[in-house]
Amino acid sequence: MEIKVQHSFHDDLQPAWDALLQTSAVNVPFLKYGYLKLWWYSLGGGEWENGEPYILLGYEQEKLVGIAPLFRTVHDGKALLTFIGSKEISDYLDLIVSVALADSFCEAVIHHLMDEVPDLWDQIDFTNLHFTSLLLHFFQNTSLSKNVSCTIEKDQPAPYFILPGSWDTYLESLDKKQRHEIRRKVRRVEQESENYRFFFVTDEKDLQKSGEVFLDLMQDDPAKKIFLTPAMRTHMQSLFSWGFSQGILKLCFLEINGILSAGYLCFDDQKTIYIYNSGIHSELQHFSPGWVLLSYLIQWAIENSRIVFDFMRGNESYKYKFGAVDSFIYKISLSKKKTS
Repeated sequence: MEIKVQHSFHDDLQPAWDALLQTSAVNVPFLKYGYLKLWWYSLGGGEWENGEPYILLGYEQEKLVGIAPLFRTVHDGKALLTFIGSKEISDYLDLIVSVALADSFCEAVIHHLMDEVPDLWDQIDFTNLHFTSLLLHFFQNTSLSKNVSCTIEKDQPAPYFILPGSWDTYLESLDKKQRHEIRRKVRRVEQESENYRFFFVTDEKDLQKSGEVFLDLMQDDPAKKIFLTPAMRTHMQSLFSWGFSQGILKLCFLEINGILSAGYLCFDDQKTIYIYNSGIHSELQHFSPGWVLLSYLIQWAIENSRIVFDFMRGNESYKYKFGAVDSFIYKISLSKKKTS
């Protein structure tokens, strides 16, 4: 397999990149060309100060068969190679390659990094790998050079659940107390509010304003307020626009008595609903708007034949109350051993 190195994003690569992603063992929104390009130009909304793309492209008979979207930076005084998208705002990252060619592409990537450009890096971090990652499987079954140490670390839980065929079946799958709580809170909104509305943003001309409202709702949470720096807000607005243009953005709100009381930002690939972030109006907790909106969103996903409801990273208690079970993401780190 031939490996070529690309040091920038060239849009003429996008069609082949996204076509390959459709056949990849890991096919998630965070690996789309447009998402990673957007991430690169803001360096994760300011998460990184600088770096240089080091994108490895694998070819067989001049056909693109594998992509390792990496970048090089300096971290803690070391030359670091890691995934474009690392680490805080891209829940799942990986190589882009089919199951059939995964081992040969992984071998070609590791050969290139260790044997052809060993002076380029001190450490390599493959972050945010889902437990089904073929790269994770590769390193669990591969011996490396004696001069390189490899650590595989279980990082964070990523709760999810499989959607059943009906809303009633879903409710019956929950703990009795939780089932009662969902019904009670939904009924309170529907019976005690003067009016309520669950809706998705579907008109592009409303997207900018709705995005600002969503970010303001996020900022009602003190931790998220710290997260939403000016650079991150700008990045998030760009993310809304990109996701909308791709047809994968699901930005939904619950309006109660004329006030947008809760919002969820999701990605939707027609199979999986990826729950990316949320915002709750702090002064409308009487109606439990976050729980009610999540209930409506799950019901919508069931009625529209989605298969998986993925809460992604984080072990917040509400995820398990809504029936999620843990999967995990992993981190693989390669470091050069010190020689005496």
